[in-house]
Amino acid sequence: MGSAAARHVIRRDIEGLRALAVLAVVVNHLLPAALGGGFCGVDIFFVISGYLIGMHLLQDIQAGQFSFLKFYARRARRLLPALVIVLTATWCCGWVVLTTQELAQLGKHIAAATVFANNLLLASESGYFDAPSSTKPLLHLWSLGVEEQFYLLVPLLLWLGARGGRVPVRWALWLSVGSLLVTVCAPLPSFYLLHTRFWELGVGVTLGYLQLRSAAPPAGASTLGSMSPREILACASLLMLAGVVAYASQSQPWRHGSVLATSGLAIVFALAGGTALLASASGSAGPWQRLTASACRHERLFREASGVVGFAVIGLSLVAMTSADWPGPQTVLPVLGTALVIAAGPAGRLNRLLGLRPLVFLGAISYPLYLWHWPIIVFDRLVDYGSDLTAAVLLILAAVLLAWWTRDLIENPARFGRLWGKAVGTPPIWVLACGLIFTGLLGASAVATHGYPTRYSPALHALANSLSGQPDYRLYRLNECYLQPGASRAFAPECTPPRRLGVPQILLWGDSHAAHLYPGVLGLQKQHDFELLQWTAAGCPPVRTHWVAESPGCAERRAWELSQLTRSTPDTVLLAARWDLYLSGGISQEEILAGTLDDIQWLRHLGVHNIVLFGPGPTWNVTLATDLVRSMRMRHVDRIPERLGRVPHTLWRLDAAMAAQAAALRARYVSLLRFFCDREGCRTVGERQSSRPDLLFFDSDHLTVSGSRLLVEASAAEILAR
Repeated sequence: MGSAAARHVIRRDIEGLRALAVLAVVVNHLLPAALGGGFCGVDIFFVISGYLIGMHLLQDIQAGQFSFLKFYARRARRLLPALVIVLTATWCCGWVVLTTQELAQLGKHIAAATVFANNLLLASESGYFDAPSSTKPLLHLWSLGVEEQFYLLVPLLLWLGARGGRVPVRWALWLSVGSLLVTVCAPLPSFYLLHTRFWELGVGVTLGYLQLRSAAPPAGASTLGSMSPREILACASLLMLAGVVAYASQSQPWRHGSVLATSGLAIVFALAGGTALLASASGSAGPWQRLTASACRHERLFREASGVVGFAVIGLSLVAMTSADWPGPQTVLPVLGTALVIAAGPAGRLNRLLGLRPLVFLGAISYPLYLWHWPIIVFDRLVDYGSDLTAAVLLILAAVLLAWWTRDLIENPARFGRLWGKAVGTPPIWVLACGLIFTGLLGASAVATHGYPTRYSPALHALANSLSGQPDYRLYRLNECYLQPGASRAFAPECTPPRRLGVPQILLWGDSHAAHLYPGVLGLQKQHDFELLQWTAAGCPPVRTHWVAESPGCAERRAWELSQLTRSTPDTVLLAARWDLYLSGGISQEEILAGTLDDIQWLRHLGVHNIVLFGPGPTWNVTLATDLVRSMRMRHVDRIPERLGRVPHTLWRLDAAMAAQAAALRARYVSLLRFFCDREGCRTVGERQSSRPDLLFFDSDHLTVSGSRLLVEASAAEILAR
């Protein structure tokens, strides 16, 4: 087979495909609205990584040169140099920017990243009340954890599969089938974990095996073995069965939000069925020979078609996908598209475009670019509020420059012993290991010291302690009239009190941004006699149609609410939701306006006299308290500023559009943005003379009791209007 250098040929088109994948991820992270499915770039990376590493392993097995130690040494030289630099730099930035709690949390993630277990830590932290993902500088390293956990298993699986002259990918293929079955059928997918991602890397390994076997001479092909038709039929049958079961379990498989997932199921079924037919034909010499002869005659046409279809499917994935229920059957689309592009080969017309020099350059720095881009984005967002297009471009350029320098100054010397074309000698593996241990100790020190509180002045440290504490959702009537995501219980009876003769009824309807109005409305009720109904559930907007970004269980709750409204009509309905959350979750401004339009018209038809629509409110980067402490420390001040932050232009536009719509429909509108914010920032505290800082928000977007009362008192005329 020749030398390793001769066997491991770099394909320029795959480098270009890497460039497209990393650019998709970076653009999605910076400007989600510009490329909603850009996160699929990670799935493209998985297939590419599985293909390249699988090819290298299989070529070594075929040549009789396979070595576990050599494989892991190559992985260490590939991954550790850039990783150590990025982790160290992130820790240093965290020292300057992060609060004590955030730095301690970052320390956990750094320590986990040094053992490639960041995905496991993130999975354990996932939850409704967890810190937002946009505040975790090392969130993106979950994919590195998945890859390295995969590569702990695959060399052993290929080595075991190759023993006794059998097919090397046998066990890797079976585990991939099992992983795909879980992904297709699991009702609650695990985004960060290997068991729902194994099959994506396994597709790459299998593709590499098929290409090696088809290109090898008979003697070489025999060393790779071949799967028996029975095994192939068994794999295909399991996948077809899973596709049928998953399709049958969907109540509305072809509704708008489910089309791509259902298409993924159809592709799984079609590919499995085609594989089963091919396996059956391989047992008959005549049909199989005719089929293979036809494939050989039209090989070039098939490759061109493979490239075209692959690019089209990848493009569809990047534009049309949403992160809801990911990974799932819809993940088949970007994985299949990537496999088709790779299978088309470097000679295809579209693949030659991927080999253009700018794309090859970006592909060559894709790994350090992926490492650098997310910490840069997170730290920028933590010290600023909302980046415009110019700032986004500058951030991308900064990440590209850092990735370029990292490759030339760090990666190339460590991997190839070359610095700007000159031989410098590669460092021994133990040096790289010591660097990794050092970063792990940095992370552990941040955890052990609880985030180095000595960085704060005594006055600011005391203020930070006074602001710390968990929000008390009981103020919203938690588990009674405000229900968390996934709660199966019904609203408590006191949430829907019976009507009293002559006493008006006011319904508070919506998600948690309706619930946080309750303390203020309760105060208003003490001054004015009215019955208060409260139907609020986290992540459930007050609309009559399903929204992609809503929480599980909203459909059943919505059906009950609409049924109640048709039987008993309140005098006033207060509609409130965190509209920006649904906007970022894939619902367009037009869909939000259509939903509120439908609400107002339907409530008017029922006979509701007064409809009050509450608009989007301000949001903070982490929590108001955390943002205040960060800002005050970086500016070296001990007094809480009157205003902080900046409202994104998208929210101002949504607020103006909702206000105009409400006015046109003769409904009343309350603008939280205009009440709390101006062009200089948003109000932070209420009563200045309070012994403890009287913050108006207790987390990133929910009002405290003081904030709720201030807003409702200012909106009393709209709420009590007849």
